[in-house]
Amino acid sequence: MASLFVRTLIIYIMLIAVLRFMGKRQIGQMQLSELITALLLSELASQPLTDADIPIIYAVIPIFLLVSVEVIMSYLSTKSNIMKKILDSTPSIIIRKGQIDQREMLRMRMSMEELMGELRLKGISAVNEVDYAILEQNGQISVLTNDKNSPLKQKDMNIEGDGNGIEHMLIVDGHISDYEMKVTGKTKEWISGEMKKRRIVDIGDIFLMTVDDKENTVVIRKEEK
Repeated sequence: MASLFVRTLIIYIMLIAVLRFMGKRQIGQMQLSELITALLLSELASQPLTDADIPIIYAVIPIFLLVSVEVIMSYLSTKSNIMKKILDSTPSIIIRKGQIDQREMLRMRMSMEELMGELRLKGISAVNEVDYAILEQNGQISVLTNDKNSPLKQKDMNIEGDGNGIEHMLIVDGHISDYEMKVTGKTKEWISGEMKKRRIVDIGDIFLMTVDDKENTVVIRKEEK
């Protein structure tokens, strides 16, 4: 028991020292190489704790070697564009001037539900309010709104109003959302009517159809591959 306590204390102190050496960063802010290093560190540190026959030095040496490699690679990535491209991802523009980049969303494996959820968390109810939405290297989405270029809003003129509400996604990637249809009270006949207005024959050609609480409807066709 005493041996296990000493081993645990040594590993704990060593990991604190190692992580401080690597620099302060939250899990969600880690680059891919840093996340892999953290996972390997946890695996190496657990081995001498679960098996008393493994000398603790067998964990100490690989841990310091692994951290040294990570620090060197991080340094090289700041000095070399080639290394930076290899080790780090680049920011991806998901929305540009109110237009969704469907190919980039597919490449990033991001769904419309995820994107709209991120926008709502930032207080944005409609895609056309966005100048740019950028998927950053740490997995977070940065959003730049076009408020500066928009006409005067009700709050600017001290006029009270209830706004347009949120956009309900009736169709996503050619599939109807029964839940959103029920929430908005829309029917398939209503959707057919909206499709006819826009000369859309096949529902599979629709990437996104939304309607807000003021009955403003937005339809985005799928981009040709």
